[in-house]
Amino acid sequence: MNLHKLIFSERKKYKLSRHIVFWLAWAFYLFSSKYFLPQPFSKTRDASYVAVNSVDLIQLLLILFIHILACYAVIYYLLPRLLLKSRYFLFAVGIVLLGFVMIEATRFIDLVVIPFIQPHILNAANAAIKKPTFWASISAGGISGIKIIAAAAAIKIGKHWWFIHKEKERLEKETIQAELQLLKAQIHPGFLFNTLNNIYSFALSASPKAPQMLLKLSDILSYMLYDCNKSEVSLENEIKMLKDYMALEKMRYGDKLEMNIQVKVDADYHKIAPLLLLHFVENSFKQCGNKMTEQPWINLEMQIEKHVLDMKLMNGKPLNSEISNNEEDNLNQAKKLLQLLYPNSHKLKITEEPEIMMISLQIELHYMSEQDENLGTENTTNELLPIARLVGI
Repeated sequence: MNLHKLIFSERKKYKLSRHIVFWLAWAFYLFSSKYFLPQPFSKTRDASYVAVNSVDLIQLLLILFIHILACYAVIYYLLPRLLLKSRYFLFAVGIVLLGFVMIEATRFIDLVVIPFIQPHILNAANAAIKKPTFWASISAGGISGIKIIAAAAAIKIGKHWWFIHKEKERLEKETIQAELQLLKAQIHPGFLFNTLNNIYSFALSASPKAPQMLLKLSDILSYMLYDCNKSEVSLENEIKMLKDYMALEKMRYGDKLEMNIQVKVDADYHKIAPLLLLHFVENSFKQCGNKMTEQPWINLEMQIEKHVLDMKLMNGKPLNSEISNNEEDNLNQAKKLLQLLYPNSHKLKITEEPEIMMISLQIELHYMSEQDENLGTENTTNELLPIARLVGI
């Protein structure tokens, strides 16, 4: 049986199994403490090891039954309804009352039940009534009860916080996916409409750039629609998409844009969150493409060293211009995504000079598994290529 499922699963068979194991372990402890340890509170027995008899076994089972009832009263009533709802005073009162009930129930077993059944089970020679002390009842009903209740409550609280932690992790993952979907939704419309307008302009003038732009656009959209549904994608494919995007922008700006791309990536395969880098690159093009910029330029350098991706992105901007609200929102959103996706494995530094915007980003990447590597090296079928053929490009 899987140990993790035995401890955490809420399926009936696992839940029943762990409860049985728990109470068998506690019954063994009670038996051992009675028959293999000295008995300090007994008047009729010296503080030494005692022999097993059927009356003592019945007494142990009855006390065990009291402990079971008390434990379930705590973990299924007092804990969820009082302690976990910060009603500490009522919880303390409930524990005190429960302890009193356990002690009195144990005394009732010792003073009434055991003397009643003892003559019927043991022979006359051994049927002398044994009167336990009050402290013996406190030990069996109170102290032992506190031990098992504390153990059961600790397990219950530990599992409660473990489930809260797992739920928090699940919500964080869903938040990350939602943020990524929002990021893609924000990139798609503006980029798509601008690029289609440019392609339309080039097509009207019968420019040879139009078919190239359409093919690159189809590759980018295919990548965004089909490959970016996973939490991480091949870095090689992500870089290819960035190059295609920058090539489209270069065609749009023409010779007036100075663009330099230097990518030094080794043959090892790495994974990265999809479209994360595109957010920074798109923001740089928005800045350097400002009408007030005399000479738009952009420079991208990227390399990997010891599994750390180092990206340096610089672009020109109008003299002493400030980041617009839209650009600031984009950067803040990118920072938030970095915090969600790479909380302790990234370094981001944004420097703004009078005519230059510089972004330095380092991300510790993961290796691709062999299965991911095979998927990453296979080219996704481009379902948008027939569009180019239909328009005769």
